[in-house]
Amino acid sequence: MGRLEGTSKAGTNQRLANLKQILSFTPDTDESEIIPNEAGKDSGVVWIPRSKIHLTFSFVPGGQPVRYYYDQDELKAWALNDLKPNGIHSPLWVRPVSNTLPDEYELVAGKRRYHGSEFAEIDPLPVRIFNWNNLEAFKASLAENKNRRDFSALEDLDGTLKLLSLAIEATVEEAISLLYQIDNLKRRSGLQNVLDHPQFDKIQAVFAFCGGITWESFVKTRLPLLKKPQEILSAVRQGKIEYTKGLEIAKIDEPGIRQELLSEAIANNLSLAEIKKRVKALKPSSENPIRTRLDSAYKQFKKSLKNIEKDPHQLQEAESLLVKIEEFLQEK
Repeated sequence: MGRLEGTSKAGTNQRLANLKQILSFTPDTDESEIIPNEAGKDSGVVWIPRSKIHLTFSFVPGGQPVRYYYDQDELKAWALNDLKPNGIHSPLWVRPVSNTLPDEYELVAGKRRYHGSEFAEIDPLPVRIFNWNNLEAFKASLAENKNRRDFSALEDLDGTLKLLSLAIEATVEEAISLLYQIDNLKRRSGLQNVLDHPQFDKIQAVFAFCGGITWESFVKTRLPLLKKPQEILSAVRQGKIEYTKGLEIAKIDEPGIRQELLSEAIANNLSLAEIKKRVKALKPSSENPIRTRLDSAYKQFKKSLKNIEKDPHQLQEAESLLVKIEEFLQEK
């Protein structure tokens, strides 16, 4: 964790000030005016061929988009029923690939609209061009997606960790380690020592931007998701299966059975209801089968007791069985 410490107080304070400025920055989304793009400035709405927009996500640690999964049937239906007749109302956000390729752009936000345009055969695409650095671009991408209804807990977890890793200029693994370090410090030494930690202001700045959850809650409710089976997390992150479906399959403890169901769910696009049904059938019952039978037999015996009492032969047989049970219990 040595690289997480600042080399000087003045340098640390300046980097923190820069970070807070970036995290407080919100992209202007006013699309009422279309203006030409000028070097060093953000543009209004312009139209760019889809082939000039690249889904490289170089600003994201790991090179993955913020959103992991799109239901292809829903995407196609939305594209044909909405985009094709009505067009794309909200421009995509892009940034220049490099100064040497002035007409090539990297997608920052709008991946669903990008893929929808392929189904709807819309080309060129409306975009706004921003000259963002990596942290600004990732922050904008995260902000554009974070408040969506179907933004999963895993996408939120990974997005927050990647933003924190950019903020502290470290790896995602080091960001995770830092959060656990801060949490242990608070429980061991109290809040004041946490406030004095050289990285705590950066953590606060990131979670203030993310909103909706404190760093303490994040450690307790989000980080444990990383302990889920890795094949499940990998499949979700690769966009092969929805997060809710993957989480349900993760309930199966036996690795081989879990992997088999995961593969089938992906290959056959099983519904969440069908997956829940399969998981219930595959998971061993948590109830003791003997106890279940005893409870059922007792209820049935009590319900039939009045009829048994009317028949001397059945009553005698019932008393004999009861004596055997009593004798069995006395031997234990």
